[in-house]
Amino acid sequence: MADALKNADVEVKISMFGEAADSACRTLGLEADDGKGLTIYFWDKPWTGGDDIRLPLSEAGVVIRLRKAAKGDVDDLTVKLRPCVPDALPADWQASRDGKDWEFKIEEDWTGRNRAWAASLKVEDDFDRPTTEDGDGDGDSRRPRLTRDQQELLASVEITDDDLDDLVPLGPVQAIKWKPSRRDLIHPLTAEFWSVGPDLRLLELSLRAHPAEASSAQDLLERTLLDLGLQPPSPQTSKTRSVLTALARAHLEV
Repeated sequence: MADALKNADVEVKISMFGEAADSACRTLGLEADDGKGLTIYFWDKPWTGGDDIRLPLSEAGVVIRLRKAAKGDVDDLTVKLRPCVPDALPADWQASRDGKDWEFKIEEDWTGRNRAWAASLKVEDDFDRPTTEDGDGDGDSRRPRLTRDQQELLASVEITDDDLDDLVPLGPVQAIKWKPSRRDLIHPLTAEFWSVGPDLRLLELSLRAHPAEASSAQDLLERTLLDLGLQPPSPQTSKTRSVLTALARAHLEV
């Protein structure tokens, strides 16, 4: 297990919001027609606690996400545990591995100065859009179509089958994903622009590096953005948490 974690990738992430996200897209030359279109849904059980939006799955470090691809590409359904304790995972899920139409990854997420281990199990298939509160969707199910392995991963953090019965599908999020070529960066860059209605727009820039190279890769990415006149907010905010909160607020106002 120690060797598996020692060699696990680090994913470095930087997010920008609103006008800053729009400006970054223009500066980096990210054109919508050049990217891959995605429609994204999440599941949680949102409720209001005073002035706060509560998201029990997210607060427990669990994300269930469906990405519907445009232009006939394959869809994927992912269960992610973040933060997680890799040593506490089931024995069969303590190292990255893959198979036909599925991939399991353990990696460390770096968002600004925050560090967290993440484990994710992605399954590729043709998935229906979930049926949301307004009746939108391809099928009649509001529940994610999880595999047995994904259910096992959730059970390792005490998310049982009964807990899944009350989940609410949240979405859609409209997204565009690019793999821009940057000669000023050593590691390949990924860019994702997400929009939730007219009020939330964000751009996440990310790259993956070996642990020994992660600090220098993060520094180089930050310096490159500053050299381009782009100033990411500090402290950094989680892309997924920001979007889930916006989706939950819209759901609870219905």
